Amino acid sequence: MTKQAKQGWITRAISNVTSRSRKRSQSNYPDLEEELSEVVPPLPEAKSTALFSQDPMKVPCVGGCVELREHSKHLLPEEVVLFEPTDEEMFAEPQARHGSRLIFLNTPLSQTEVDALVALRKEWSSRRGKGRDELPEFIRLCALRVLQHKKFDLSRAMDLMQTCLDERVRRLPLREEDVLSDLSYGAMYWHGRDRKCRPCLVVRIERFAELIKDKERCVRMTIFVLEYAVRFAMVPGRVENWVVLVDFENASDVVSLYQLPSMCLTAKALSQTLESVYCCRMVWVKLLNLPTILSRIVQSVIPTEKRKKVCVVEDPKKELLKHFEPCQLEARYGGIRRDLKGHETYPFRFYPGCRGVVMGAQRLPTCESDRSTTSSNSGSTVDTESEATGTSLHHQTGRKFHEGQLWDTSVTGRWIEEATESSLPPKAAQALSTLGHLVEPCRSLEKWKEPDAE
Repeated sequence: MTKQAKQGWITRAISNVTSRSRKRSQSNYPDLEEELSEVVPPLPEAKSTALFSQDPMKVPCVGGCVELREHSKHLLPEEVVLFEPTDEEMFAEPQARHGSRLIFLNTPLSQTEVDALVALRKEWSSRRGKGRDELPEFIRLCALRVLQHKKFDLSRAMDLMQTCLDERVRRLPLREEDVLSDLSYGAMYWHGRDRKCRPCLVVRIERFAELIKDKERCVRMTIFVLEYAVRFAMVPGRVENWVVLVDFENASDVVSLYQLPSMCLTAKALSQTLESVYCCRMVWVKLLNLPTILSRIVQSVIPTEKRKKVCVVEDPKKELLKHFEPCQLEARYGGIRRDLKGHETYPFRFYPGCRGVVMGAQRLPTCESDRSTTSSNSGSTVDTESEATGTSLHHQTGRKFHEGQLWDTSVTGRWIEEATESSLPPKAAQALSTLGHLVEPCRSLEKWKEPDAE
């Protein structure tokens, strides 16, 4: 690239960046990107790669999947970006609240939670011995999740921070190309959302037959899948969790006895990734198609306090329709979507109408008669996403939008400014206004798009 061409590229890049809203900006690291642009004009995915090539302590907590080719055209529909969570979606135990939070970002925190964050920063500072209590970037926005997951035990929380560093940060970035062959098995994939707009993770045990032999392959694929949802399918303050279906159909046919030791090690690693590295994200997991004998054993060992979160489902087609619209599920689970083969599961499938209504379009089938028909008649399934035009707002958002902010009132700084620029539901907007920052709630697509017109 000639000097003149490079200068022209930089001028255009600066013009493009300054014309965008700060709310939709692609990075929290303008200095780093400016420095890189003097070397070579980066593609969008190259910027993401660069963010994960620096000091691990500065690696962002969102954005580890890079060089992606395509997404579902219903990945981030209007009904998701405008979802208004109730107390039941904000807290696993609305009456208790403390220690049962589900929504952590772009929302007010209790004084007890703020005090816990202060204590964590002090603990971090004392162990680092550098006199600064700023948490590393890779954990900054996840700090309260880590504390809650470890019952607000500072020592255990510090250990989990190290686990996140070792198990997540040191493996990133993950390029789509590097995990594409493993994704094609269809062992783990996103498919639709429940009625609370939460993405649904489907885990097919029988499809792990080849992957189970290599723990590292399984863990890398799992991190890619989960990282994808955090980066592209979530809306901080509105939708921050997922639900999981673990299907054991035919599992006993593909796993031999001599594979059990390695399978157990791999299962332990996957469990650590799901429960620890991405802690407080899973609302519930349903275990499907367990053999009768195994089902009884599993149910007997699930702790009482976990039975609301982990349960064995006897009749998937009946049980799952209590949580999903038929248009969000494959036919094997009682929905109207075509059952997918392994190689068809990626790019991940998302669909309009997870709450029963496609905004600006006709209503999808939701009545009980529709459900009973679609769940019993395989001929009524529909193919992929062909019945509706693209509605995803994904291309109007950036990494910063999906990061959100942790409203830690013990510190001042960028969270306040960025919170005032965020698209907040009514309760969050009201809470921020009481702190002296008047904010109008965002309840329409027109309001959501306002910053783009600035």
